[in-house]
Amino acid sequence: MEPLIIEPTEFTPNVLFDPNNSVFEISGFSRPENVIGFYRPILKWLEEFNDNLLSINTDYKKSQLTINLKMTYFNSASSKFLLDILLEFMKFHSKGNKVDINWFYEEGDDEIQESGEEMSDMIGYPFNFISYKN
Repeated sequence: MEPLIIEPTEFTPNVLFDPNNSVFEISGFSRPENVIGFYRPILKWLEEFNDNLLSINTDYKKSQLTINLKMTYFNSASSKFLLDILLEFMKFHSKGNKVDINWFYEEGDDEIQESGEEMSDMIGYPFNFISYKN
């Protein structure tokens, strides 16, 4: 399956979903004018990836997926879609795959850190919280 690459704009984040290396990253600023139009293709790609991965996944061949979220800002509409994306990854976990969710936040950015903690609580899955200096 081909990687999903969406270059960032002034209002949308960078998206790099690399199925060959099992690394999935969304980073930057998310305040798209058409939030459904931006995030719906990402969810569709994930559903196709899910179908492809799970169709070849057997008890003896499990995958390890790494999700890196490095958001500097996202509005409430984006938050709902980020949650939907994380729930899609939980489908992989429910089939026995290992899923690591890394939530990056700038040191001192309590709002982004707390948003990650809330999402972790909402999906009932632990995140790795990683602070960085800008």
